[in-house]
Amino acid sequence: MNKMMRKFEEVCEGADRFNSENRTERFFTMFEQRKKYVTVGLYDSVTKKHVLFDSINLVGNFRYNSNGVPSELFEMERMITSASK
Repeated sequence: MNKMMRKFEEVCEGADRFNSENRTERFFTMFEQRKKYVTVGLYDSVTKKHVLFDSINLVGNFRYNSNGVPSELFEMERMITSASK
């Protein structure tokens, strides 16, 4: 969980950096925590696209490997880099 949250904080910093450099409010970060379950996301207000990662699936089990980083976080990074081009 710590590795995932560090990666999400990096994504948030990148989104904030993009917003401040371009003087816009294009990217919005989403964070919700209930007990030990976390939902994180990034919303692009120009393309109207979003990426969400939920740490729990519908059955109640954790759905990520704690040794790796979820692919959704890399997709969030791609949204920011594609916007800067």
